Amino acid sequence: MSKEAEEIGSRKSEIDEVKNAQVITAMAEPMNLLHKCPHCTAVVQTAYGFNGGVRCGSCGRTFHVVPVASVIKPGHAAKKVKSEWQTGTYQCTKDMLTCCCVGFVPCGFCYCLWNTGRDGFDSPPTTAGLYFPFCVQSLCCTYYFPICTIICCPQFYWCCFKGLTLSRFRHKYGLPKLPEGAKVCSHDTRVCNADCYQMSCPCTGPCTLCLMVRQMKYSKANKLPTNMMPYEQHMI
Repeated sequence: MSKEAEEIGSRKSEIDEVKNAQVITAMAEPMNLLHKCPHCTAVVQTAYGFNGGVRCGSCGRTFHVVPVASVIKPGHAAKKVKSEWQTGTYQCTKDMLTCCCVGFVPCGFCYCLWNTGRDGFDSPPTTAGLYFPFCVQSLCCTYYFPICTIICCPQFYWCCFKGLTLSRFRHKYGLPKLPEGAKVCSHDTRVCNADCYQMSCPCTGPCTLCLMVRQMKYSKANKLPTNMMPYEQHMI
């Protein structure tokens, strides 16, 4: 009986060693990430930290994947930040200096858009340094090739690009959609969505930009937390 007990005990210890080795191996292996294709509803899997073009097996189109190795570490789940707008869209009297800058100062609208755009694009994946080239590319594509831009890459059509700026800004601070755009566009598409309408409508666009400047000042002054989860371009 003693020999049988010793054999059973040795077998159990061997099984435990194998299980521990499997756990260590699984922890050492790189984590795979899932990326939603911006052209369809398919999901593409890549290795952790991959940087480059990925071909979607569903629609056959290629899109670029930015590495997020420095954003989310293995074993640490990032929590999505949720916040609220501190003022309404038309409460421009809360910051008259910004209101006058956007409405009356030459190039004031462009300056405030560039300032808030860099702040919004600073969230993962960080592309704040490329915001100005993106603006130039969007303006050129919209002016010279408007129809091709809407069909092939609507995110670079100027109206949609301003909506993308608002979308990235909302993602960084965990802000909900603004009610003016949500009422008009209840269902978001690649060309028309709530953020695109909010930034492109003459009645809401300048006031929304003033709102973004006020929110950015408030968030930085109070050191509010920002989203560390990568932004996923769903429909716009």
